[in-house]
Amino acid sequence: MDKIIQLLEASIIDNILTSSEKKVLKKLIIEKQFNKRERDFLRSKIFDIAKTNQELLSKENLIDWIETANKLTLSSNKYETSETYAHFSPGNSCRNTIIQKIKSAKDSVKICVFTISDDQISQEIITCHKRGVSVKLITDNDKCFDLGSDINRIEKKGIPVKIDSSPNHMHHKFCIIDKTTLITGSYNWTRSAAERNQENILVTTEKEVTKSYLREFEKLWDNLTSY
Repeated sequence: MDKIIQLLEASIIDNILTSSEKKVLKKLIIEKQFNKRERDFLRSKIFDIAKTNQELLSKENLIDWIETANKLTLSSNKYETSETYAHFSPGNSCRNTIIQKIKSAKDSVKICVFTISDDQISQEIITCHKRGVSVKLITDNDKCFDLGSDINRIEKKGIPVKIDSSPNHMHHKFCIIDKTTLITGSYNWTRSAAERNQENILVTTEKEVTKSYLREFEKLWDNLTSY
């Protein structure tokens, strides 16, 4: 960390982060494999260095230096620390987390669940679709017509739905947000799961795990029939 800070201090004295300086800094940051706390500390030091040396640069050049230096802290994506945590029911923790993650989606939501009958979750799925986010849903045919099922309501809003019509059950319960965040666990997306059942969800941004679920979703999507 000290070596990186020294190089940053030297670069601002020179009024610019040269290509060679950026290469050295990038290499050092990758090698250190900083965790989130260490990266936050490094970013704070960048602003401290800029503040201390603000008289050396024009306002425009100072902003450019800060932006370039901060980008270097993001240069080692393959070493980024993933985030993983769990929620449990009965209670609203699982439901609220699912809703918040869907609400945060910017590009895509891929849902693969045995059944959906929780109106709050269903409404957020529909709202997400209306925002222009690509939403796809895979579910089990035996549960589509259960009392309280929201699958028909969701499909009527224009959300693509595919079903497993085989004699076996599509019993998965997972969702992938923007291809980067995975929600999985025993939790069925139902009111009873929130109000009565002992259930769980795991939320993770671990890349390889999320990618494996994404591959499974795409395989199922390609092989199942439309609702």
